Amino acid sequence: MRGGMALVLGMAALSACGGSGTAGAQTLKIGVDSLPASQGNPFNSAVSPGIYTYAAIYDPLTFVDDTGQVKPWLATEWKNTSDTTWSFTLRDGVEFSNGEKLTAQGVADVVNFLKQNPEAKRSVVSNDLATVKSAKAADAKTVEITTAVPDPVLPNKVTELMIPAPKALAAGGVKGIAAKPVGTGPFQVKNWGGNKISLTAFEKSWRAPKEAGLEIQAMQDPASRLQALQSGQVDLITGVSPDQVDQMKGSIQAEVNPGNQVMSLAFRTVKGKDPVDSPLTDKKVRQALNYAVNKQAITDNLLLGKAKPVGQGPTEKVRGHNPDVQAYPHDPAKAKALLGQAGHPKGFAMSADVVVGAFPGDADIYQSVKQDLAKVGVNLTLNQMTFPTWLQNYTGNTWKTQAFGLSWNALPTMDAGRAMTNFTCLRPSTFFCDKPTADHLSAALTDMDGQKRDEQLRKVVAEMHDNPPALFLVHQITIVGKSSSLEGAKDNNRFFRYDQMAKK
Repeated sequence: MRGGMALVLGMAALSACGGSGTAGAQTLKIGVDSLPASQGNPFNSAVSPGIYTYAAIYDPLTFVDDTGQVKPWLATEWKNTSDTTWSFTLRDGVEFSNGEKLTAQGVADVVNFLKQNPEAKRSVVSNDLATVKSAKAADAKTVEITTAVPDPVLPNKVTELMIPAPKALAAGGVKGIAAKPVGTGPFQVKNWGGNKISLTAFEKSWRAPKEAGLEIQAMQDPASRLQALQSGQVDLITGVSPDQVDQMKGSIQAEVNPGNQVMSLAFRTVKGKDPVDSPLTDKKVRQALNYAVNKQAITDNLLLGKAKPVGQGPTEKVRGHNPDVQAYPHDPAKAKALLGQAGHPKGFAMSADVVVGAFPGDADIYQSVKQDLAKVGVNLTLNQMTFPTWLQNYTGNTWKTQAFGLSWNALPTMDAGRAMTNFTCLRPSTFFCDKPTADHLSAALTDMDGQKRDEQLRKVVAEMHDNPPALFLVHQITIVGKSSSLEGAKDNNRFFRYDQMAKK
């Protein structure tokens, strides 16, 4: 990496282009569990549910596929010109839906807005791009991004940065772009309602769509989404429950894939620099909870046998995965012994905030965890909340509970650094802090030698297994339901290629 890494546009970029520029007459209809919590503001979410909408409106500089490969997108090639400088060459002829042209100065303005605007600086994407210091246009087509410290995987990270129209962003700020999103994607917003977004084809998009319209409708109940698919009201649904797969036959079908997320209950042991009053501050208690839960039973009984029990955050395809770290075995006797050693021979009561309906079987999984913990004397109270409320608590670290549902999400970067950082004191408003592990992670994240970086990440994974910041559960699966009349629908890290979708 020190010598310079470059990816040059070739056949892969040609295949990335969309339709012919002449859209068909039909409307694609998608059913999701919820719409983006921040409406059209792409800075506050890089994953579901926001990505299902933003994939239609915006484009990032790069795209990381489900194998972890970084592909050309708005940028066609990139290289690191120094340890703290990356140079990105932009695609020719790209236009925003308001008529603005994609330029290096415009992209630099968006990056600098993200890092300087007070509201944007508090966003999820700004936090994930914490190493980014500033950007400038080196020439008409080349953007230079400078980082505060060496960042060897910045090309992966900028896949989170959806680029809104720079002039529209400058004029309206975060609120303006949220209310009237403008991007380079295949569709543009016509109307944003409370539970449905109507979009029309942007035929001048560099990846123009094959159909005239797109509707994305929020249906929180999985049963309602399935009924809508069965009746033909929608063409594709996300968040299919495992128990619904057998019902999807004939004109509708289920697509089951391994996800690149690990489901967990995050432990709260600190709030910022201050410890919280909780049994979870004792490592033996956190280990005990991991031993107490039967993850294999969750996989077999609730996830179609397609998931995997885990004892770490990174999944197999993610950089940083440690193949030597296995799931905690189900051992209630050991769990009870550890609780006794920690001074809780009769167990204790705890609570956790969770969102259900976002992952396959998540409501049942949390109930299974509750039942297993009860068997070792730990009385878990589950507080269900909406995703916007969860996000508010997460960004502000305003939890009232001892734990909360949080996935180790490698999406969209397919690199372990982001998720691992969230479970350490490297996070600005931390909920868990083990200083030695955080120091080791910090050193790994800035190592420009790719092999050494991966080795260090694997060591940190082992440390996190021994001193768990979470109750590791399962390597999740994703289930999408779609009509057999829908062509070109592929779930690629939850980024749907709406430009390639068409109805027969």
